[in-house]
Amino acid sequence: MSRTQDSRFLRRWLRRGFLGALLLGRFLVELIVANLQQARLVLGWPLELQPRWITFETQLRSGTGRTLLGALISLTPGTLTCDLQGETLLIHVLNETSESATVSRIRQQFESLLIRMEEA
Repeated sequence: MSRTQDSRFLRRWLRRGFLGALLLGRFLVELIVANLQQARLVLGWPLELQPRWITFETQLRSGTGRTLLGALISLTPGTLTCDLQGETLLIHVLNETSESATVSRIRQQFESLLIRMEEA
């Protein structure tokens, strides 16, 4: 490898590492918020759950990115990714009043950083 190829390679992996750390930080914040929301739901009386199935069309190109997105969603309390076919994720949400709000939150919190990682 030449010196310019080495520097491009290094910059690419440093960028991916930074974006990965940013994704991990966002996930940890989302994990804390979701845990608090689920505790409030379970401990509240009367128990008012609105379970719902949501189909989510991802804009991620790689299978690895789609799988990682599904794993991040499943690891967040109150949500579970049940199926991944092509670009479509089938997600079960324990308590949801607005499908569009859930989709936009997933796009904003997780998918946007995964897209940037794919591009890097």
